[in-house]
Amino acid sequence: MKSTKELLREKRDGREWTSDEMAAFVDGLVSHHVSAPQVAAFLMAACTRGLSSEETAALTLSMSRSGEMVPKGLTDRPMIDKHSTGGVGDKTSLLLAPLAAVCGLAVPMISGRGLGHTGGTLDKLESVIGFNVNLSMEEMSRLLSEHHLFMAGQTPNLVPADRIMYALRDVTGTVESVSLMTASILSKKLAEQLDGLVMNMTVGRGAFLTSLDESKRLAESMQQICKLVGLPVTFVFSAMDRPLGRAVGNWLEMVEAEAALAGIGSRDLVEVTMELVKHMLLLADTDLTHDQAREQVVKAWRSGAAHQEFHAMIARQGGDWSASMEHYAQCPFIDVVSSGKGFAPDLHARDIAIAAMQAGAGRMVESDAIDHAAGVVFLVSPGQAVEQDQPVARVYARDEHQRQLLASEVGTILKTTTAPAKQEPQLILEVWSER
Repeated sequence: MKSTKELLREKRDGREWTSDEMAAFVDGLVSHHVSAPQVAAFLMAACTRGLSSEETAALTLSMSRSGEMVPKGLTDRPMIDKHSTGGVGDKTSLLLAPLAAVCGLAVPMISGRGLGHTGGTLDKLESVIGFNVNLSMEEMSRLLSEHHLFMAGQTPNLVPADRIMYALRDVTGTVESVSLMTASILSKKLAEQLDGLVMNMTVGRGAFLTSLDESKRLAESMQQICKLVGLPVTFVFSAMDRPLGRAVGNWLEMVEAEAALAGIGSRDLVEVTMELVKHMLLLADTDLTHDQAREQVVKAWRSGAAHQEFHAMIARQGGDWSASMEHYAQCPFIDVVSSGKGFAPDLHARDIAIAAMQAGAGRMVESDAIDHAAGVVFLVSPGQAVEQDQPVARVYARDEHQRQLLASEVGTILKTTTAPAKQEPQLILEVWSER
């Protein structure tokens, strides 16, 4: 086997690595026989020279096997998960996981934290007092075997190669590499040993990928790799110009998700969630029609079974919903009122997310502490007629200064207009599926 230095020189010059060479490099990375500068050199070469589909597949597989994996055979149900490229108010995982479990799937959901303007599922779950996202593989396996569902974070030993590489991608300016993004996302999903995956590719002002073309480029890369490694995948492209739902902020989004499962949910949140769960069911059962799959989701939702499973999951992982409700009820808020008679404006998701993040709802860097109470609940919809001094939003933050700043920012964002906003945009933009 060639030395790491020789391999890097050849990669710099554009030679394609073999699967064995890629595996040896990843093994060396995890065992610390490959140094951080050498990993950085590989990342830069991969970003500038690009990786072939075969190299990306080899990298993805090697990363997925670099640590412990969710064991197979823990449940007789199809193991189907969903991953989102993220967005403002994107709380679909909180509804989707219990819905899919009630519909007969096993959902080993390993989620991430928010960084930048997009929120993270783990931060939302941790706003519930006592909820444990730091499960060991033994605990994940038990929950999957007994209840067919868990929602947790990446363990230190699950895909450690991704943890090392991601930290270096951030500081070397190689985050945007499609091949490296593909390997990072899919390696964690392959470590779950899934039977199928639904990818929610969010597109727009509030998403990480702002254009449909960008999103399709990443989807095409992941689609190629999934074919090479044998993982059935469906891509659902959805609009993310406006926040999804009415709440932005960790605890506020948990409350909105719980209410939606109880039957009180905004149309956009319900529509996207149902579409994603439908495609999870279609991956699990090739005999189902689209109408039959959707009917199953509607039945699980209307019966209240998914709402019950939401609360059961929280309790199983140590969360206390009642104590959380009492705790956050004490959080001070400000009602933002309309600046004049007119119409509620369109909502620019990124502006709203940045304002909420600066008030403590998100992180500028990973080490930032989060105020789980901070955020915004919108009381009017874009285009809705409003009167002078009518409450249009409610803002929360434990720090008074941050609360006042957030109220001022939201008041500016929600300044009334003289003409109605455009009609609510189409939410499901496109679906790539073999079904």
